[in-house]
Amino acid sequence: MNLKIELIVSDICVIPSLAKEGESIRVSIGIQHDFDDILDLCAGKLSNDEIAFIYRLWGDDEFPRTFERIGPDLKITAREI
Repeated sequence: MNLKIELIVSDICVIPSLAKEGESIRVSIGIQHDFDDILDLCAGKLSNDEIAFIYRLWGDDEFPRTFERIGPDLKITAREI
């Protein structure tokens, strides 16, 4: 997958958001949100493969991920192998 996909979990996010620009997708959620909120946000806007990738970022413990804390946000991305 050539896309750059980021999942941002924020201490201060109240309303989930999705930004898709070119080869970049950013999903931002709050700590109170769950994967159902991500599905509601992305349904019809992203492909099944893109949603599956976000799911792996969200909760697949075997998926190599990078976690980076930036202020109130935790940025989760796929680790390059």
